[in-house]
Amino acid sequence: MRTRPTVRRALRVALVVAAASALLLGALAAWLVRDPSAGFAARRGTLASVTLEDHAEVAGHVEEHYVLRSTSGLRVEVAVKRPVGSAPPGGRPAALLLGGLETGRKALRFVPDTRGAVAVALSYPYDGPKKPKGLAVIPAAPAVRAALRDTPPAIQLALDWLLAQPDVDPRRVELVGVSLGAPFACIAGALDARFARVWAVHGGGDGASLIEAGLARRIRFAPARWLVARAAWIAAGGPPLAPERWVAGIAPREFVQVAARGDERIPQASVEVLFAAASEPKELLWTEGGHVDTDKERVARELVDLVLERMAR
Repeated sequence: MRTRPTVRRALRVALVVAAASALLLGALAAWLVRDPSAGFAARRGTLASVTLEDHAEVAGHVEEHYVLRSTSGLRVEVAVKRPVGSAPPGGRPAALLLGGLETGRKALRFVPDTRGAVAVALSYPYDGPKKPKGLAVIPAAPAVRAALRDTPPAIQLALDWLLAQPDVDPRRVELVGVSLGAPFACIAGALDARFARVWAVHGGGDGASLIEAGLARRIRFAPARWLVARAAWIAAGGPPLAPERWVAGIAPREFVQVAARGDERIPQASVEVLFAAASEPKELLWTEGGHVDTDKERVARELVDLVLERMAR
């Protein structure tokens, strides 16, 4: 049997270990959720080089692919689509598009006619494995966190380049975030007053709840799903990037949120969280159907038409 002093020593050791573990976990959590604002400007840097990778003329439009490089080392891939011919006096309106992770700069395939505007689509600055599953999620976490924090500066760097184009009207550049891109549009739109209007399409607030909704089919046990979703949200460094923390900064410029009534990925509560956090002027538009990925070709074209129609007014 252990003597009382031995038991007391064991208890003291256990308390010290528990306290150290709590401090370590607290420090780790604080590091993961730290405010990224200070690093955005440094990561954006200034435009160091622009490389044209591809050029084609298709159906009355010029399509080009570029790689933008910053003095910070940030690399951004963009695709541009503009009408053939000279721009009108004052330049053309422009839309900067950020869609899903796999869509990236390929999103321009959903824009058959820019209606006289310049359309630019970005790829995410993500270098990790595609669609990591199971244990592969763990080694992918650093790349995910880096991409989350690099995306707002990437949007601003693309805007630096876009505003330098002679056919673009700098007063009429709009930022459109679709699905995964919606939260980043809120962040970059708040950071950069050069965007005349900001769109959040098929996106919402409360990121942990969005992850939880996405796990519904994989994790049936609700308490476990709740815990996993929030752990994943914190591990990815999501709390400081929650769009509801940023969206009010878009005012006094217009914020437009587009939501689908049958969206199986974005719960209505998440839509309402984001819209409630926005300041006037703001508008919430409801469309029929599901998330943009449900019927990508049809839904994406309808959303593009909606945005371009508003831009043309």
